[in-house]
Amino acid sequence: MAVIQVSQIQVRSGYQEDLPALATGEFGWCVDTQRLFIGKGTLAEGAPTTGVTEILTEYSIGLINIGITNLEANVANLAANVATLTSLVGNLQPQTVTLTNNTTANIAAITIPSTNSQIINYNITRNTAIRIGSIKVTNLVGNVAYDDDYSETAVTGVTLSFGSNANAVVLGYTTTNTGDNATLTYVFQNLS
Repeated sequence: MAVIQVSQIQVRSGYQEDLPALATGEFGWCVDTQRLFIGKGTLAEGAPTTGVTEILTEYSIGLINIGITNLEANVANLAANVATLTSLVGNLQPQTVTLTNNTTANIAAITIPSTNSQIINYNITRNTAIRIGSIKVTNLVGNVAYDDDYSETAVTGVTLSFGSNANAVVLGYTTTNTGDNATLTYVFQNLS
């Protein structure tokens, strides 16, 4: 008759805070958190890093859920930051408008909250005349104030103006009769 010998494999166990350095392939069971770890080995043995690796158990899910919650919060923050950047980049993209000869018209409604300012950097070309300028526009509780600082190579015959319309400041223009349309390229910069 064969002799059967039963051997017990002992695994290190104890509180997680007392988990010792585990030898290569050695298990360590944390009785308080119900988590299982295995020793990674040494660099000399070829392990990429030393320490322990957790072996997933039914009790590891709590940590995974915490990680997922943190990841979801990071994704939400990232989405909010992307939306903000998209909004800012949209305002920084130059807009080009044709200013019709011998016309007075509105170009764009600009939302400037009360007591805030924006800078509009622009250039106007008409025939060989070029005008480069910067306008600071302020909404003072529905009253629009602006300062247009520019230089021209020749008279463009374009006058820019601002008025208010509900919650927006409206950029408009008037052109003289020279027979040619002008081109306005502009970009907004918030000064809040």
